[in-house]
Amino acid sequence: MTPSFAVCASAMYQRKYMDFLLEHYENLNLPYSFPVSFTFMASPLLMEHSAVILCLDDDGEAAGAISYIRGTGEGNYENLEVLQVQVAYLIEPIRRTTAFLHGLRFLANYMEEEAGDVRELVLWSSRDAYLSRLFGKFAAVTSVEGTHAGTLLAYRTTREQLQAYLARFASKVPA
Repeated sequence: MTPSFAVCASAMYQRKYMDFLLEHYENLNLPYSFPVSFTFMASPLLMEHSAVILCLDDDGEAAGAISYIRGTGEGNYENLEVLQVQVAYLIEPIRRTTAFLHGLRFLANYMEEEAGDVRELVLWSSRDAYLSRLFGKFAAVTSVEGTHAGTLLAYRTTREQLQAYLARFASKVPA
């Protein structure tokens, strides 16, 4: 199965996004209390300059989700050149490198088309060996923050670095 990705432009798909994340909440392993985690999941639905994206399986069912907001809290969300991923999750049966690359390619293309002035991408992760290896292939850790449930790492990459990384896989994941 090759997953497809689609921006949730209608209320029906936005609800599908929230239902999917709530159904898989435990697997998201967010290092926050539920109310704080919920704001991370829902904020891209409510904020200007944000988007939610669903990964769909062959039957059109949700198999993953990506969401982002533009700007950072430190920049009072006015630094729109920064795109901050709030959630990125794929269910276990499709969680493999090609699905990840398809999602990353979709996000990069969407950034180019819809958010052309974005210069930097920020991804947050717990201190996880697998994610550190994965994100470390195209981004660098730029900050470490503690929460009540653990440590969060901020990975940052430029749009150019992301495109260069994805170009290495052009035969597997075409633009």
